[in-house]
Amino acid sequence: MPKLEFETDWVDAEGINGPELSATWASLQIRAGGSVITRVLDTRAETVRDFVYVPLYPLAEWLVTNWWFLTHEFENRNKKGDLDFHRRHGLGPNREGYAFPDLEVVSSGAWTRIGWKSGPSPWTKVEFLGWGETRIESREFREVCADFVDLVIRRLVARGIEDTFLQEEWNAIQSADEEEIRFCETAAGLGWDPYDLDEDGRDLVLLLAEKLGDVLDEAIPALDESNLAQACSAIASALSEAKALPLERLRSLREKVRCNVEAAGASPWETGYQWAQGLRQALNLDGQPLQTMANMADALHEDPGALNTVTEPVSLIGATLIDGMVTHSDNGNPAFAFRQRGDYGRRFHFCRALAEVLMQPGSKTLLTKAHSERQQRNRAFAAEFLAPASGLRQMVSRPVLDDDDVDELAVEFGVHSRVVEHQIKNHHIARII
Repeated sequence: MPKLEFETDWVDAEGINGPELSATWASLQIRAGGSVITRVLDTRAETVRDFVYVPLYPLAEWLVTNWWFLTHEFENRNKKGDLDFHRRHGLGPNREGYAFPDLEVVSSGAWTRIGWKSGPSPWTKVEFLGWGETRIESREFREVCADFVDLVIRRLVARGIEDTFLQEEWNAIQSADEEEIRFCETAAGLGWDPYDLDEDGRDLVLLLAEKLGDVLDEAIPALDESNLAQACSAIASALSEAKALPLERLRSLREKVRCNVEAAGASPWETGYQWAQGLRQALNLDGQPLQTMANMADALHEDPGALNTVTEPVSLIGATLIDGMVTHSDNGNPAFAFRQRGDYGRRFHFCRALAEVLMQPGSKTLLTKAHSERQQRNRAFAAEFLAPASGLRQMVSRPVLDDDDVDELAVEFGVHSRVVEHQIKNHHIARII
C-alpha cells in the first residue's frame, strides 16, 4: 500500500468562476504515512470529515510549478528561516483561498519529508485537525504526484479545456531530455527557477557542473547562491590540497562491518548508527570513549602524527556550509581536507570522513551542513562512533538529566555537549530538562 494517496471524486461546481476551476471541482482526501492530512472540522455544517471540497487545478499547478524544487532542493541551516524556500515547498502560502492543508514537502534525496499543520484555513469555513510528519520514498512521491497531475489534465481535456499553464508546464517537464533534466535539478537545488534564468544564470549553472564534477550533488545544497564563484574556487583548491592517509585497517574491516549492517529501508541516521556500531565492534572498542586524536590513531592503527597532519585545516573562504571533503590520492589512498575547527569539531568531522571511506570507498564527496541523506548518515556515524549509545547507557543511571549532567558526559567522551544531547534524545536514553 502506498504511503501517499490522493483520493478524489468529481462533483458539480456551482457559482465557480474560471473553467479550469469549475471543471476540476472535487472532494479531495490526502493520506500520508497512514495519517489523513485533510481531516477537517466544517464549522458551517458542524461536522468532521476526512476530505475537503476544492478545485484540484490549483494543487496540480502548485506541484508542477515547484516540481524541480520539491524533488531536488534540499534544506540547510540558512534555508530554515528563508521565506522564499518555504513558499517553494509549502502549500499553505499557495492555497489561493481554497481549503488546502498547510503542508510542506522537502526532499533529501531518496526520501521525501512531508509535514502538515493543524489550524483554520483562511477565507473558508473549515479547520484542519491533524498535524504530523512522515517520510516516503522520493520515487513514490514523484509517481503519485505525476499520476495526480495526469488525472487533472485528463479532466481538463475531457471538458474541452486546452493550453492552460498547467498543461504547458507539465509537457515541458515530461519532454525534457537527460541534459535538460540535469540542468533543472542543479538550478532548483540552488533555489533558482530553471525556466526563469537569464543567460548569465544559465552559464553559471553549467559552469558549476563543469568545475565541481563528482562533488556537485553534495555541493549544490550547501552553496550560497550569492557567492558561487568564490565557493567553487575554494572547493577546487581544497580538493587539490587534500592529504592522504592509508587507513588500511579501516578498509580491511569494511566487508566484516557491512555484513553486520541491516540497513535496508532504514533512515539515513539509522544506517549511520549501524555502521558506527559495527566498526566499534570490529575494533573491539565496546562503549569506551575516544577522547583524543591519539586515541583515534591507536584504534585505527595509524600514526598519530600523520593523523594530525591530515586533519590540519585548509582555507574554505566563501564556502561557509562546507566542513570538509573526502577524495583519494593518485595511488588510491583516501585523502582529506577540513575546515578550521577546535579539537571537538576536528575529530567529529574526521569521523564523518571515516563514514564515507567505510560506506562508499573510492568516491569523492563533501562534508556539509546540508540535510541530504549522505550528510545525515555521516553525522549520525560520527556521533555514534565518538559517543556510543551503549557507553552512554552505562554511565546514565537516572531517567532525567540536566545540562550539567550532559556537560560531564561530553567531557568523558571528548565531544561537544550537543553531540551527547542528540545521542541521549535520539536513542531514548534519558530525558533532558
